[in-house]
Amino acid sequence: MVCFLRKLCILISVFGTAIAYGLQGNAYLFSGCERQLHSMRPGDSMNLWQGHECIVVNGTVGIVETIGNSSEVGLATALGSGGVLECTEDCGNKGGVYVMMAGRALAGFFGGTQPVLRAYVTQISLPNMALVKLRSTVLFASMQAGNFALAPIAGVISRFGLHWPWYVSTGVAVLCLVFVSAFFKNKEDILMQGKKKTDAEEGEQVAEPVAAVPTVTPHVGPPPVKDKILLLMLLAYWCVFQCVAALILLLPLLLEYESFGLMDPTSLEKSRESLAAATSMVMVPHGVANFAMSTVGFLILSSKIGDRATMRVGATLAAVLLCFYGYASSELWHLLVLHGFVGVGLGLMVPAIAPTLQRYNTLAHPEKTSQAAALPLFGMQLGQAGQRLWVQDVKGLITGDTQDRSRMNLAWLVAGLSFLTGMLLMDFCFTLISRHPVMRKLTYTPEQIKTMLETNAQEEEVFVDDMCKLLRGMLTQGSPEYRGIKLWSGVAQRFVARVLRETIPRMREDPEEHLEDVAAWIAKVGTDADLDYFHAKFPHIPRHRRWQSDAYVGEHQFNDDVAGISGHSRAHPDGREILMLLLMAMMMTMRRRTAGRSFNYDEEEEEENEEDDDAFVDVENDTCNGKSYPSTMRRMTMNNMRNIMGKTKTIALTIWRCL
Repeated sequence: MVCFLRKLCILISVFGTAIAYGLQGNAYLFSGCERQLHSMRPGDSMNLWQGHECIVVNGTVGIVETIGNSSEVGLATALGSGGVLECTEDCGNKGGVYVMMAGRALAGFFGGTQPVLRAYVTQISLPNMALVKLRSTVLFASMQAGNFALAPIAGVISRFGLHWPWYVSTGVAVLCLVFVSAFFKNKEDILMQGKKKTDAEEGEQVAEPVAAVPTVTPHVGPPPVKDKILLLMLLAYWCVFQCVAALILLLPLLLEYESFGLMDPTSLEKSRESLAAATSMVMVPHGVANFAMSTVGFLILSSKIGDRATMRVGATLAAVLLCFYGYASSELWHLLVLHGFVGVGLGLMVPAIAPTLQRYNTLAHPEKTSQAAALPLFGMQLGQAGQRLWVQDVKGLITGDTQDRSRMNLAWLVAGLSFLTGMLLMDFCFTLISRHPVMRKLTYTPEQIKTMLETNAQEEEVFVDDMCKLLRGMLTQGSPEYRGIKLWSGVAQRFVARVLRETIPRMREDPEEHLEDVAAWIAKVGTDADLDYFHAKFPHIPRHRRWQSDAYVGEHQFNDDVAGISGHSRAHPDGREILMLLLMAMMMTMRRRTAGRSFNYDEEEEEENEEDDDAFVDVENDTCNGKSYPSTMRRMTMNNMRNIMGKTKTIALTIWRCL
């Protein structure tokens, strides 16, 4: 979504949410039935129905509520001289249900505030990823922990009427609308304000041109709806929030069991009040623990072991405890402890998801960040919207219509496994995100990014893959890059392997030493253009003379010496020049005879090549005066000849000076 529309989107979302809450709060007004008077004589009784709302107008009438699943939820009996009841008739009016459904649909339609806020927080915080993490954590904590922490307040307010929590929510939405209108600023306004503040502090330095930090070309990939990572995350959210929906509805069902002592067989109303109070009480430790861990605890632990490891710890704790809700609880305080520790797990898990996912959305979908953030949340909406279907299936297939504790325990086990499945999918998504090319850009410095853009560099992983394909083609018969090497010989294979290992030398890690190693490498195998480019970039690195071979160096040095002698001999020709030319001709001949092999052998290379050299003994011998020498002797001869050449040159120069 375009940045300058974020304030408008939030205003529309909050305004629509306020209307949706108002509709849901007033839904009961559309389902009312007429109230009628029922006169009862002494000894008369009357079965009561769901939603009867009977009150005694006069006389003495006893009302006994019954608990069950039938349509008859109570019994009214006239005592003494009888009396009169005023009750709401069961007219079957479903208008309130339809209004409630419309309100829920409207709330879902305007419920896109969260992904817009995530994208907004990320964009105003980049490129400081620590700030992105902190702000995203606070955003999630205020939403997740505040949701559970305010649940007891909703339970207290509902005692004045079930419609009052909706009215309070409508009022809060109106206050949010006023707050956004007055204080919310778009990203451009915040950046411009920060720039003006910086310019004012710098004073005269503002006039100096400042080079903009280069940015890598935006990633071009599939749209969010076709992004496999986001689709897997959608499925993960669905599994997790299926469990959350079951948690909300299974908890009251669990509290109905006799071991918790909350049900009053004589009054359905009192039983409902006890269940509501107990459910609200269980939410208190959950909300407090969730809020504490999602803010302070998460930041401390993630700084020690990382976001992903923190998420795994929290998810494992929550999943294990959810599986044992049914097996390990028989009293109310058991649920208080369990729900509190589940809050700890969720507090460690949920904040770890947002920064990584939002970072990926910003880099992989820079123009559609809000859409990318909303797609996984659609899975959350599906999980919450399907709670009635899920619980209906659980009640029919697992818990049954009777209070069988073993089946209730199994229902909690299924809920915990659903949560665990969702977290495994999320962890797999994080693995895919860490391997995605856009995430590797976060490791580059601005200088590296600038170099990549100036030199039109590929991504490192892409370049490595291309080089692997090239090498395979060079060694594979039938490929256009095939070099004709016969690899059916083990000797040839080891030779090729050694050449490949020695082609790229090991570079030292220290920056200066690394550049020196690069300079020496370019001098050995690069061209003059490569050397010129490198030393233009790094003029402080000593320039090496480009290495070709012993023959090339010998010819170059010989030509320089001959040029110097020739220039002198033209003016003063005598026997000294002739002697010097003859000596140098001898040296050049010996150089050419020994130029076919490098003389830079150390002990490690000698040991490494010994096996291959022995294999060549029978086929690779040199002859001298009719005698055959193996390769080891040949190398010794070459080294001796090289020493002789050096001494010959020294002697020649000495003779020259003496003459």
